[in-house]
Amino acid sequence: MRFLYFVLALTAAMPRIGLADETNQWKEVGDWSVAVDPTLDNGCFVLTSFDDDTIFRLGFNLRKKDNPFYIMLGNPNWKSLEKGKRYPLELSLGEYKWTADATGLDLPGFKSLWIDSKDPDLIAEFAGKLSFRASFRGKQIAALGLKDSARAADELLACQKAVNDAVAKQPAPPQSKDPFEAKPGTQASDPFDL
Repeated sequence: MRFLYFVLALTAAMPRIGLADETNQWKEVGDWSVAVDPTLDNGCFVLTSFDDDTIFRLGFNLRKKDNPFYIMLGNPNWKSLEKGKRYPLELSLGEYKWTADATGLDLPGFKSLWIDSKDPDLIAEFAGKLSFRASFRGKQIAALGLKDSARAADELLACQKAVNDAVAKQPAPPQSKDPFEAKPGTQASDPFDL
């Protein structure tokens, strides 16, 4: 029940921070919720919460072609986090370790860290590991068990494939009949167009 409360609270808070106008539920896998975030160009994500009120979210951010993956980590006790501030973190998924600059987010009543990643192996590493740890300045801030992470990762990938297939089937936007309309990325042919 506690898990459901945090998932609902986090999802409800997202529109106010610009992370999602509305997330679309895909499936539940154990304690993981799999959903689609339209504000991240329909990137799918997995989300869970833990007994200490920490939340963990991993997903696709298709708005950032250079960093298409992310982790969001939060806890209502992290009241001193500042929105937009960078926090250097040491992260590990099992033996897979890396450092990253996280950005502070200020969800209403809930502080979080957003970690961008360009590593194509991030989801595979997540799927194969049973724990996630995060440290800030040598102090551990999260030690999380990733029960059912392999099943959650499988559904995350299935969700993203289904979304990508659906988007690919969408018709192209209609072409303009105005021969003088400037194309994106080109200079307008109308000398009076400022």
